Amino acid sequence: MPFELYMLAAATLLALLAFFPGSVFKMRAYGGMPWLTSNREVEKKPPLAGAAARAERAHANFRENFPAFVAAVLILVYSGHTGTGTAVASAVFVVARILYIPAYIGGIPPLRTLMWSLGWGSTLYILAMAVFG
Repeated sequence: MPFELYMLAAATLLALLAFFPGSVFKMRAYGGMPWLTSNREVEKKPPLAGAAARAERAHANFRENFPAFVAAVLILVYSGHTGTGTAVASAVFVVARILYIPAYIGGIPPLRTLMWSLGWGSTLYILAMAVFG
């Protein structure tokens, strides 16, 4: 299996876990386990602030960027243009996205922006290599 697919699996695991920090913040802000286990259909809660709001935005940003990475890697593997550069780019995406979440939650804009840029650039590189080989 190409290395890029292993990185896709790692990114998918991150996608499954990226909601967790926001959920912990919401649970703390909105009443603990009773809120966490409720349907949350009727209750209107005040908007989150600070690290809690940043955790929500970090998760939303991951949800926005993950599909492009998935598509780029799948197109790349299907095209047969995998190589050292795309393997490195896929690893850079995963590491950058892992570091992006705590950088965003911690309120470190320069690191957050750098990690976002590395992830975006990696996805763009992978897609370019998939299409133009």
